[in-house]
Amino acid sequence: MTAFLAGIAPILAEHLGGFGPLVPLQTRAGSFNKVIKFSYDGRTLGARINLDQTHFRYERDLVKEVFAISLLNYTGECIDDERARQILDGVLAMPKGAHLGHDLARPILYYDWTMAQLPFPFFIFEWIDGPALWEQPFADSYFAAGKLLAELHRVRFERFYENIFSIHHTPRSWRDHLRVCLNRELARGDLTLPAKLVTRLNDLDMSNLQPGTPCLIHNDFSGANLLVDASGRLHAIDWDNWVVDCPELDLVKMKYWTAIGSEGHLTHRPGLYDAFLAGYEAIAGHAIDAGRQRAYEHLWLLRSFNDESSREGDQQSAAPLATSWRQVYPNADYYRDLLQDL
Repeated sequence: MTAFLAGIAPILAEHLGGFGPLVPLQTRAGSFNKVIKFSYDGRTLGARINLDQTHFRYERDLVKEVFAISLLNYTGECIDDERARQILDGVLAMPKGAHLGHDLARPILYYDWTMAQLPFPFFIFEWIDGPALWEQPFADSYFAAGKLLAELHRVRFERFYENIFSIHHTPRSWRDHLRVCLNRELARGDLTLPAKLVTRLNDLDMSNLQPGTPCLIHNDFSGANLLVDASGRLHAIDWDNWVVDCPELDLVKMKYWTAIGSEGHLTHRPGLYDAFLAGYEAIAGHAIDAGRQRAYEHLWLLRSFNDESSREGDQQSAAPLATSWRQVYPNADYYRDLLQDL
């Protein structure tokens, strides 16, 4: 951390002015990232550092929050293939920059994934003080979270894509898209899931499902990544996993990770989840497709089982810092049992 703070000191002076001092306040480690809270010249700021991209499922060596903010400026529009490619090519051409913002995301003060100054992608942002949503288990906050998610989904695309690099080049149909994702996770879980369950998941029939609208999907929309500020306003953070997909994908994680239960683990809280869905539908203006959501539940539970199984089996990995939320997440059996009951 000392080396990082020394490395960003001249960046802060150049882009924010002032002369310091730069004082570390807190560090939190996630599965792939480290977040450092610090003060500089009387301001409370944060830095998010992508330290471990080795096992990351999505695009590596980028600051994807930059892409998300760029796309949020097109809220309410349908971005066709050519325009989407132009937007994203423009961002790729600027691997470092300063002062990006949108009402639906926290302001980015500086970002850099050139790895010329420091050997990892990072960005610096305005720190938002306030608890995570799952520390505030009140129905009105979950209703507000649903409204916020519906606003994010107003960024719409012409087609579905494997990742942001394939936009415009290799679009694909929704059923092909979902089946590819399911098959990838089934291959990962083939040796650890019960054989009957693998067979059932392989035989899932999605032929009668109607394709949903391809949208900007946060893909990590849960109580951990929604901060409640002093005024009660919610802020969506941590955009590393965003994808172009159906709205129903963003509804699944909140269902199973609604809030922390009495045993100290994330669990489904029906009343809070119903409030979340009511807020979503109030802005979205359409009913949620139950068939598509069920399909995405299969995918998300399967993916979560695989991720947790891998984590539990990796005895050589370093333990996360005590300030992380790792202890609240359920074990692999939780997802396997839910899959079998779905």
